[in-house]
Amino acid sequence: MKFLNVEVVLELEKGVPRAGLKTEVMKELDDHTTRYAIVSHRWGSEIRYEEMVGLTKMEKHEWEEIRQCDGFRKIIKGCEQAMRDGYEWLWIDTCCLDKRSSSELSEAMNSMYRWYRNAQVCYAYLHDVDKPTFPTKQDDGKFHKSNGWPEWFIRGWTLQELIAPKRLEFFDRDWTYIGNKRRLAPTLERITQIPREVLRGGLAAKRLSVAQIMSWAADRRTTRVEDRAYSLMGLFGVNMPMLYGEGEKAFQRLQLEIIRVSSDHSIFAWSPAMPRPGSVLAEDPSDFRHCGRIRRVDFDEFADKLVKYVDDNHLDRPRSILGTNRRAHRRKLAALRDTALSQQHCTFSVSNAGIQVQPPIHPLRDSPFHFRAILACSSTDENLVTIDLVSSGSSFDRTFATTGIPNAYPEFRTLHFAHHQDANEMHRDFALDDKNTSHYGFTRCGTFPRQFTGDAVSLMSFTDDLIIIVYANDNAGSRFAVGLGYYLGQGWVHVTHDERLATQEVNWTPWSDYATEAYRRMWNARSEHAQSMPKYPGADKHHCINFVKHAHLPRSIWAAKVVWGRWDTDNFKVMVDVVQCPGCCDGPHRWTATSNDADGLDMPGLLKTLPHAYQLELDGWLVRLGKFSGQPITLGDYGNYSNGSFKRDGNIFEDMEALGIDLTHLAYHPVVSSVSSIQRRWWSDLRYQNDVVACHDKHKHLALRQPKGLSLPANDNFALLLKAFSSRLAEKHLVVIVIQCLDVYWVDDRGKRRNSGGDSAPDGSKQFTVPGTLTPLCTLANPQVWRRELACTQRRNQLKSIQ
Repeated sequence: MKFLNVEVVLELEKGVPRAGLKTEVMKELDDHTTRYAIVSHRWGSEIRYEEMVGLTKMEKHEWEEIRQCDGFRKIIKGCEQAMRDGYEWLWIDTCCLDKRSSSELSEAMNSMYRWYRNAQVCYAYLHDVDKPTFPTKQDDGKFHKSNGWPEWFIRGWTLQELIAPKRLEFFDRDWTYIGNKRRLAPTLERITQIPREVLRGGLAAKRLSVAQIMSWAADRRTTRVEDRAYSLMGLFGVNMPMLYGEGEKAFQRLQLEIIRVSSDHSIFAWSPAMPRPGSVLAEDPSDFRHCGRIRRVDFDEFADKLVKYVDDNHLDRPRSILGTNRRAHRRKLAALRDTALSQQHCTFSVSNAGIQVQPPIHPLRDSPFHFRAILACSSTDENLVTIDLVSSGSSFDRTFATTGIPNAYPEFRTLHFAHHQDANEMHRDFALDDKNTSHYGFTRCGTFPRQFTGDAVSLMSFTDDLIIIVYANDNAGSRFAVGLGYYLGQGWVHVTHDERLATQEVNWTPWSDYATEAYRRMWNARSEHAQSMPKYPGADKHHCINFVKHAHLPRSIWAAKVVWGRWDTDNFKVMVDVVQCPGCCDGPHRWTATSNDADGLDMPGLLKTLPHAYQLELDGWLVRLGKFSGQPITLGDYGNYSNGSFKRDGNIFEDMEALGIDLTHLAYHPVVSSVSSIQRRWWSDLRYQNDVVACHDKHKHLALRQPKGLSLPANDNFALLLKAFSSRLAEKHLVVIVIQCLDVYWVDDRGKRRNSGGDSAPDGSKQFTVPGTLTPLCTLANPQVWRRELACTQRRNQLKSIQ
């Protein structure tokens, strides 16, 4: 441990010639045998280690620059106070640690609590207190950035610096003494929620639970997220290596280290502000915010409280479903109490496979996979704390059930809690396409309760999970929320508007407040939302069923629309859009189905495609195409389709050119693809070796001479372009793929040309004899953003007629 030599530093400040100094500014000593003072402070403009040790070698201009620094004035004032108190050595973290050395930094952070505990006195410098009196009331005006108290009280590292020192003295901005920890204990307890016994006598002065200590750090802040965990190591007597860059995993590692040295069940008693299923380990100290009065219970007390738990919840009533009587009930209670008196139920073991513990549990009514575990700790009302769990294969995860306790005795059972998740086993993905919301000025404000960016979000599939996405048009005062959730293995999607905006003058609260409100509503109704999700029909290799619903946005002409689809068994695709409302949106918003072609290239948005009879491969992807009678077809044509006939109304590229859009922009270039036959070994009699066969469902195959595939571009720019055309092209069909070739002829199942001498093809149409480039096949689709939903009244009438 490297200490500042108080006398040398003060001599330097007085201007004593540096050449006359016989001692270095800093010296390494043992903290157990050295009498020293230590400083606790909020970082500002600080002097670094390398600058401090180089003071005696600085040029005059450098020395004058250092002297003007606030950090140096703090060092001088600390040394002056140490000198007055009779201490030769002083330690200040900013200048006594060489942070360029990762090993020195790691050692210091693991030893910090001990260093503060071994100091003879600690000086707490409150830089934002400008009066020589300690603040006794919250002042949100003066300390608006720190919950109404001096900033020192909300920093992460100062928590251990408040508890560890035996003697702690507070100083204001001018280094005027304003009180000590023992005398100010009642006020400090009110500020920090730390019991005054702990403030006066340290952690050993009171029997504390892990949850209690964690609660003291719930509202503290650190510059680096990892320091949320590292600053708590000393309070729990654990050590671990520093791995900056690991983010929230640091707090998970801290909990595992605590579990290795403790049998305190309260580490599982955290309760986040909003339900967050998943690991039994908390994500952040804030999850313990309301755990300040949770205490550990010993074996005798736990046994008594467990029996009381059975009585209070009426698990002792002999009913037919229990198959028991009073005598059997007493035997069960006696066995339960005997097991609770043993130490086995409190024993933890940690391995790569997870955390093993043996609490009493009993099943919940939600499903055979849900359980309630009873922990050996009590809450404010002195009742035992319980947590809800869900079985996910061989391990258990935290969940938040809503049902009551069933009439079943708890049984001690060995559980394995996974402290890390297998992404392939536990998570399911939602692919999110919300680019079209920007057309009417809506943007994604953020997500709650956790953040994600981009176009994909993973949810826990074996537990209850929910994430809210908020969209808003600030100028129009309109917003809505989309919930993506899982409930008992069922994925679900729901959309809702901000109901407050429909009933009163616009009260434009922060989006995070609205997200919290929407989360609570959807979480409480998650069972109903999951049950309302439409069921997928039997597998169809040619079609993908998608479902659509919308919610009218109050006092606007818009509706928020979501399209929900599935790309494999467990993963989903969701498109969020804003459309002009079809009207009369005063009734229930039910899901309506739409069928999309499962084959085809990845086109912008969700496309409803027609059932085409021909199959080819474009760049190795299977696509389905149709042959339509009538006028020639070009990529980008749009119009009406009826009974196998397509009537062209216009072309999207021609419209773009008329609007002055630069068609040479790469975003609007068609995608060129190689064309190949579906592999069949009997395509052996083709006229030309490189011809490609478009296979027909009813054996009316087409052979294509030197074919080339052209597709509409699949990018965000083109998707927004389609949205821009939606108002005037509603319900139109769009040519999204065309096949160009030099010649076309009919072939049988072996590839042999049919009707070679006649003028008609097998379906009665004229053979293709026009020279030059032909487009015999194409794919017609109806972009989802071009589709109009029925108004609610029409939709209800339609549903009634079906029923």
